[in-house]
Amino acid sequence: MCRMLGLKNFEYGRHKEILENFLTLADAGKVPPGDAPGHRDGWGIGYYQNGQATVHKSGGSITKAKKDFWEICEKVAVSKIMLVHLRKSAWAETSTANHAHPFSHRGILFAHNGTVRDYETLRREMGRPDKPQPDALDSEVYFRYVMHFASLGLEKAFQKAVQHIKNHNTYSSLTCLFSDGNRLYGYREYSRNPEYYSLYYAPFEDTGVISSQPLSPRLQWKMLRKAKLFVF
Repeated sequence: MCRMLGLKNFEYGRHKEILENFLTLADAGKVPPGDAPGHRDGWGIGYYQNGQATVHKSGGSITKAKKDFWEICEKVAVSKIMLVHLRKSAWAETSTANHAHPFSHRGILFAHNGTVRDYETLRREMGRPDKPQPDALDSEVYFRYVMHFASLGLEKAFQKAVQHIKNHNTYSSLTCLFSDGNRLYGYREYSRNPEYYSLYYAPFEDTGVISSQPLSPRLQWKMLRKAKLFVF
């Protein structure tokens, strides 16, 4: 479970306010009914430089690491795509950098909001080079399962993997953001709690913003429809 942010044509100066507002969701973001507040079980930033996917991740709370966060963003300065993730763990004692999002594999960045409870069935279907490490949890396994079908092309691979999971697995949500470095993809799918498993899009000058929650009253936010893959 988490809060997610995707930025198309990221520029530090233009998007700093959006990032500042997003970080407040670590403490004030929506949570599922009955859950304690906070998304403080890890954080990560994914972006592209010189065509290469790069990830910085931590298993700690972003509220204690804002200096590190801002240093990374300022150093990146410009990137065609940026993904930011604040994690709320569904699995006990797993607040480590390895389990923080986004994940990177074969040049693709991926971040997930939700839980796939029986994810081990997906792991067993995969072979090298896409099978994740034995300690990988559901979100990473979900991502690698998509990449298992990468020969079909990214969009078809995603659709094939998601259809299989919807037919055969137990999940709260498959809502996610991912990118190949040129396109930013957003997908919203859930089995419960639609208010929490949300994704909103807003145009911003010549860029675009996708977020789990609206981040500025100055932008015109639209909720992404359920079960449709959006491409930006």
